[in-house]
Amino acid sequence: MPEKRKRLWIRITILAVLFSAVGYALYQNLNSSKDLKINAHAPDFTLTSIEGKKVSLKELKGKVVLVNFWGSWCDPCKREMPLIQSAYEKYKKQGFEVLAINVKESKFAVTSFLKQNQLNIPVLLNNDLKISKDYGVNKFPTNFMIDRDGKVKQIYEGEVTKDQLEGWINELL
Repeated sequence: MPEKRKRLWIRITILAVLFSAVGYALYQNLNSSKDLKINAHAPDFTLTSIEGKKVSLKELKGKVVLVNFWGSWCDPCKREMPLIQSAYEKYKKQGFEVLAINVKESKFAVTSFLKQNQLNIPVLLNNDLKISKDYGVNKFPTNFMIDRDGKVKQIYEGEVTKDQLEGWINELL
């Protein structure tokens, strides 16, 4: 009897190790993202705007672009949106663009949020999370400032301040 119990524990241990290894491999695969660096070319993407129009980052080459990953459930995202809106209005004519990429929310939820907060910045829907992974986004909000040549010049996780945002824009315009 003790021999059977010993074999049972060995089998249970082997299975636990196997399940742990498979679980770890799945976790790593699902959470793997590219490590985007300063001065690297920003990965191109094409997403659909809330108006239903296809928008590609490469179409904006020659402009300074803020790529902002956000969600309406994210309090820091909510607080920085008016700053982004203000900067967009102030610098748009000088070649500044915003691509606010909403992550995993319905068009209805995003549209309601924008109306409620009187925002009209360009918003794209990212429901498959591929773009978030390409940019290595793990926290919200995350902002990428891209220069006129399509290179990443700033990466900032967390709520951006007015001074930070305007400083980045003025440096690149």
